[in-house]
Formats: sequence, C-alpha cells, structure tokens
Amino acid sequence: MRRIALITIGGIVIFASSAVQAESESSADNEPKLQFHRRTIDDAVQLTPEEMLSDLRDVSLSLGQAKQQSVNLFLEATRKRLTPTDRPILHSPTSISESMLSKNDKYAAPRKEWLVFYVNTLEPIIHLMTDDIYDVDTNERKVSRAIEEKINPLWSSWKKDVKSMRESLDKIQELIAPDEGTNLAIAKEAIHIYTKADQIEKKRYRVYELFRDSYLADTRRKSRSP
Repeated sequence: MRRIALITIGGIVIFASSAVQAESESSADNEPKLQFHRRTIDDAVQLTPEEMLSDLRDVSLSLGQAKQQSVNLFLEATRKRLTPTDRPILHSPTSISESMLSKNDKYAAPRKEWLVFYVNTLEPIIHLMTDDIYDVDTNERKVSRAIEEKINPLWSSWKKDVKSMRESLDKIQELIAPDEGTNLAIAKEAIHIYTKADQIEKKRYRVYELFRDSYLADTRRKSRSP
C-alpha cells in the first residue's frame, strides 16, 4: 500500500502518497493477491442486520466516488484543443466507455498536476473499498446455507474487481509523464476502473438484496415463534 499524506497547496487540500510495501501476498506462482484484514482480532463481533446493510450501503458511496474520479481522469486524457469555430460548451459525461475514444482524434497533452490529483484522490477511495470488503465479508454472517452459496461467488468476484482497479491505478501512475502518446492508454485504464466499479455496484446491490431477504425471513420466523 502507499502512505497517504494531506498537503495544502493554495488553500486546497490534496493527497500525496509514497510507496511502501504493498498489501499483497504471493502465491506459489508469485501472483500478487490482496490481503484483506479482518474487522476484529478474532472476528467474533457480529454485525447487526442494520449495521451490515448500512455498511453495504456505504460501499455504494465509495463506488460513486471512484466512478467520478475515473471520469475526471478520462476527461483529462481526452481534452481537445479548441478552434475559433468551437462552441464554449463542456459536456461532462456521467459514464465512459471505449466507444468514446478514437485513434484519429488529436488530444492535448494531459496536465500532469491534474492527473496526480485525480490518482491521489482515487487511491484512498480504493483502499477504503478494500476495507469495505472486510467489514461485510468476514463478519461471521449468520445466514442460511442457500444464501451463503449465492453470496460467496459474489464476494470472490468482488475482491478480484477491487484488485483489478488497483492494478489499473498503478498503471496510470506509470503513465503520468510529459511524453506524448499516453492519452489513449490513460483513458483506457480510467475506463477499466469505471467499468469495474460499475460491476461491483451490481454485485453490491445483489448482496444487499440477499442479506435483506434473509434478515426479513428471520424476523418473520421469530414473530411466529411462541
């Protein structure tokens, strides 16, 4: 992981990061894997239904922030120089995809300062998303086996998506340079981060539904008990 420090420049608080040992472990084939720390030392604390659902809701807030910053990175990488005939209207999309790119377009060189700002804003968000997984995944869930079998594949895929987002962020950091020709590469990594965040949101929504339905069913059972 990287240490994040707050620095104030011109009255604006920005993030500065320095590389430290990554939160990863190596498998037999040396493939890096994320390490997800448990919520508590022995993971004995059971989240209440309200806390579990609230944590799952909070994941959506982090995902929204990640998607917005990926859009910002994309827009910075695809800036075009205007001509006197262009209208002074800026369209800021709410979603991005590769269909919005063209190898024939001539993009202005990305402004390094803005790329650094967006990357360093994304970094703690993705780190929080890693923590979010632990908050809702390792908390001794008490649900039926049928619900568990539906949720476990979602957790596994969710973790892989977060890892993939972090890898794209690392690639963008490597691409931040004054050299020409990085526009499309940066834009494509920004699209990848956006796409993964969008996919995680669908999984988060499904997990929320599964837990909610399980809790509601449990409440109904208890209400019918003598």
